Amino acid sequence: MIRYFDNNATTQMESDLAELMASLCTEEYANPNSMHTFGVKQSRMLEEARARVASCLSCNSSEIFFTSCATETINWILRSTVFFRGKKKKIVTTSIEHKAVLNTLKDLKAILDIDYVEISPESNGIVEAEKLLREVDDETFLVSVMAVNNVTGAIQPFEEIGRELVGLDLLYHVDAVQTIGKIPFTPESSFCDYASFSSHKFHGPKGVGIAFVKRGSPIKPMLTGGNQERGLRSGTQNVPGVLVTSIAMQRALDCMEKASGITKDFQNRISRAVVELGGYINTPECSICNTVNASFGGIRSEVLVNALSEEGVFVGTSSACSSRNDGGQYVLDSMGISPSIASGSIRISMSRFTTEEDVEDLIEKLKKTIPLLKF
Repeated sequence: MIRYFDNNATTQMESDLAELMASLCTEEYANPNSMHTFGVKQSRMLEEARARVASCLSCNSSEIFFTSCATETINWILRSTVFFRGKKKKIVTTSIEHKAVLNTLKDLKAILDIDYVEISPESNGIVEAEKLLREVDDETFLVSVMAVNNVTGAIQPFEEIGRELVGLDLLYHVDAVQTIGKIPFTPESSFCDYASFSSHKFHGPKGVGIAFVKRGSPIKPMLTGGNQERGLRSGTQNVPGVLVTSIAMQRALDCMEKASGITKDFQNRISRAVVELGGYINTPECSICNTVNASFGGIRSEVLVNALSEEGVFVGTSSACSSRNDGGQYVLDSMGISPSIASGSIRISMSRFTTEEDVEDLIEKLKKTIPLLKF
């Protein structure tokens, strides 16, 4: 029996959506850009999906673009803003952003005449809005902030920051990857010019990302070719993936309130068990309720992850994209957590499909494994 607790890395698809996607791949496979009626049908499906996503985000369909993943979306947005920056040279972000943001900024700094400032969080993993806003000046052309940290689950003050940026001559991007189905999010309430999303974080398929680009906000084509996605992201669209993504997003929002209540109870129970075992909780009170980042002093995270894996329980260490490098420890380091504690952190992340039995088995396996690894 698999007990899966790595949902901030990726989520399972519902069986009916997987079946729908398979049928679309074998039965509705025409190119949506073809002029024949088979292709026109796929084009209509594509726009149906775009309209559904726009409805979920309370925005206009013309503001939604489909990509291959959130990393592509983030690269597209950040690199576009540099092109339209004029003489300005500064970007303001945080030190706990996903590597898709931090490494892109690092690359941009190396090849272009720009600089960026990383604002560190407080000890609870939350960046103070006032502290970040103090770094915004006349040289700033972009502010990029994640709504929810993928490692700790900490909810950032992205709406407060956006509200304070209104009217300033700069652009605002929100990494909203961890929001869908967990906390309410709309671009309007966030006051952002751009937002990025990833389908496989809310039970959609891998290989589909979503970019929100506010009407009137500058954006430069990243992929040129056949003028798909209104000439801004060329390449034949993944209609099966996009259509299933739109349905998965709608379901995630419809189930959010009920799922949040259940996972909040699970979060509390897991946290109590961690403390009883002598562990530390790195997830703040102001967090998405599906996540518990916990540390056990003296036990390295990879050792504990592997031990739990042997028991059929699968947890994460941080962003799966970097877990084989530093385990997301840079986030905990930014919070001021000691290396001895940070190196023993695991991330337990749930979904609406997590069951009572899953949680009971996780706690049982922690109680069995922790004492053995401490000696």
